Amino acid sequence: MTYEHISVRPATGTFGATVSGIDMSQPLEEATLGEVRSAWLEYQVLFFRNQEMTPRQHEDFAANFGELTRAGFMPTLEGTTGVFVQEYPGLYSRDVTDITWHCDAAFLPVPSRGSVLYALDVPEGAGDTVWANMYAAHDDLSDSMQSFLSGLTAVNDNAYRNLETLLERLGPEGFAQMRKMLPPSEHPVVRTHPETGLKSLFVSELMTSHIKDMKPEESRMLLDFLFRHSTQPEFQCRFAWEKHSVAFWDNRCTIHKGVFDFGDRHRLMHRVSIDDDRPPA
Repeated sequence: MTYEHISVRPATGTFGATVSGIDMSQPLEEATLGEVRSAWLEYQVLFFRNQEMTPRQHEDFAANFGELTRAGFMPTLEGTTGVFVQEYPGLYSRDVTDITWHCDAAFLPVPSRGSVLYALDVPEGAGDTVWANMYAAHDDLSDSMQSFLSGLTAVNDNAYRNLETLLERLGPEGFAQMRKMLPPSEHPVVRTHPETGLKSLFVSELMTSHIKDMKPEESRMLLDFLFRHSTQPEFQCRFAWEKHSVAFWDNRCTIHKGVFDFGDRHRLMHRVSIDDDRPPA
């Protein structure tokens, strides 16, 4: 696609792109917004540099792409609808949820559509984020494997690899309340993107506990293969954060993880997530 209102530079040979030519703190004209959306769907994750936004402006940009995720069990910035604070050191230090491959909110009946992550203070040369292209991971499989996977259902559980952290953060009563409100959800192992029509794998190491209607050893063997396969270097895009950088990704066709290589140095990020309007299919 040719872009007239923004500049788009691919970040890797498979996906990801750096976008320039816009000021995210200001309302975008319809033509510009349309090109940002097209680039988002084409490249799956977009990167922006040198963007200074207030929390309200951060929310306003994300709201161009859907309803914002409202506060639940994660702490949000006071006075905002859904600016989630991720700060290290602090409650989230060494949090397994950030450093293990995952799709945001895959444990919900309707997972997130996308997220906009904004860097306010980052350690120099450390704390990168890595994404994996789940379209490419699906398409690289043999036809026989694609056909086999297309009929399978995976169970996604928020507490699967995160039990200790959740208990520490919420306490026993809060954890019990969360489990009642947010039980595990079932999703197809292969989903079809509602806007592009492309197929992608929809499993992740953090959230996917098992494959439905399989013996435990069968499920574990298959999931271990899919986790290794989908996160090969050829399917990855890595972003080096700088202050006032932004990453905007499509949660329906990517997974991601943080790189914890910054020790006790300070890292402060604000994230706004966007609700989807339909379950994976």
